[in-house]
Amino acid sequence: MKKFLFLVALLLFVGMAQATVTLPSYFTDNMVLQQQTTLKLRGKASPNASVSVQTGWSRASLTVQADAAGNWITEMKTPKAGGPYTLTFDDGTSLMLKNVMIGEVWLGSGQSNMQMPVEGWGKVFNYEEEIKNANYPNIRLFQVKNVVDLKPRDCFSLEFNMGGWQECSPTTIPNFSALCYFYALRLWEELKVPIGIIDDDWGGTFVEAWTRTDVLESVYGSVERMAFPKSKNYDFNTMKAIYQYKKFLADNGQGNQPGYHENPEGPHFPGCLWNAMMAPLVDFPLRGFIWYQGCSNVGHHDWYEACFQAMIEDWREQFGNPEMPFYFVQLANYLQPSDLQPESLWARLRESQADALCLKNTGMAVNIDLGDAKDIHPKTKRELGRRLAAVALHNTYGKKILYTAPIYDGYSIQKDGVHIRFSMPEGSEPFVQDENLPGFIIADMNRQWHVAKAYTKGNEVIVSSPDVKVPLAVRYGWADNPTCTLKTKSDFHVAPFRTDKW
Repeated sequence: MKKFLFLVALLLFVGMAQATVTLPSYFTDNMVLQQQTTLKLRGKASPNASVSVQTGWSRASLTVQADAAGNWITEMKTPKAGGPYTLTFDDGTSLMLKNVMIGEVWLGSGQSNMQMPVEGWGKVFNYEEEIKNANYPNIRLFQVKNVVDLKPRDCFSLEFNMGGWQECSPTTIPNFSALCYFYALRLWEELKVPIGIIDDDWGGTFVEAWTRTDVLESVYGSVERMAFPKSKNYDFNTMKAIYQYKKFLADNGQGNQPGYHENPEGPHFPGCLWNAMMAPLVDFPLRGFIWYQGCSNVGHHDWYEACFQAMIEDWREQFGNPEMPFYFVQLANYLQPSDLQPESLWARLRESQADALCLKNTGMAVNIDLGDAKDIHPKTKRELGRRLAAVALHNTYGKKILYTAPIYDGYSIQKDGVHIRFSMPEGSEPFVQDENLPGFIIADMNRQWHVAKAYTKGNEVIVSSPDVKVPLAVRYGWADNPTCTLKTKSDFHVAPFRTDKW
């Protein structure tokens, strides 16, 4: 018996001494690494082991020493786009990653309009044909699993679907984010380098769930909300017990039901999605972010403006690149069509989104014409992917392509109406001329709004109404679901705007 136990112990010791290297969860076969950057790589091995790292693009190997707990960290340079390569790690037992590409890597995040799959519950226009044609082995897909956590996870704890990175094919694309796919496809068509796209989103979620709690604790509108969970150190068991107690009382007629954001098991608790689905990725180099979210925050536009901008800047800081591109989609038209809705909360949220353009290296895809009155999830994701990718191709990659409509730049009141001026940045083109533009409203001296007549005149729009003798202000596209046709020949639409700040 003693001899048997000795042999078991010896085998365990040998197994530990030759334990296979553990890599971050997102290091799998078929992955794409961002080209021409420095990759910080963490791993685990046997205590005090010497770990060799051999890349397929370099003859030289790296050697790194694990500490007493088996943790190690190193850095490596990535070359220009290319592949496939292998990555080999060895601490006595070899681990090889195969079919690794070097190219451009982007991360898509947000709520359901980013998560909406090509097929599945989404079914974009012509989805069967899109799936049939999705043979793009140099586009690689990685989908983060929907999980929550009240504390930040490390790189080894990221959960994912699809078995890790996969080549884009009719088999792998049906349940992948449609917008991420169409965005990646346009990049690949123009750049002709491997594209890695990370699908990291969750339907119905609020911006605060994607924002670090340290940031929320100081953002306008959320300081009071964060005070209580902060006082409990964001402890899961404590917050769960409090939530269940409040719910029990409410179910028995004592007090109100607790809010979604108070449930630590759900995806709306502040910071929970950052912790579980974003924090593990901060060491993984990206070219940039794309974002489509905001529907859940309609009605909280003032607070959203501050939180969204704070989140953008903090993501950049956490990923170690303060100038990382962040391109986002403005909310689509939705709900009952209306020509006159000056109090629209959807319009106010769109404005809060657009205000983030004050930050460096941001860009916005206008989506005001692609919506569906009866479906909050428009199926026009291919066209939206084209518009969003155009922003990146022009601003990040320097392609001489069109990517935006003219931008509202001021106004003057003249005898024939309000003259709206527009700037035409590089990458834009003149409007399609139109003698009868819908979507404009005009306010009189009593701040009463009226449906306006509008027409283009060169690079201006002239707005008037027979009911308004002295105009005070003009708004365009200012409704939940306005009719908007002010656009360029390349089908880039002018974003909703207003001349007032009432």
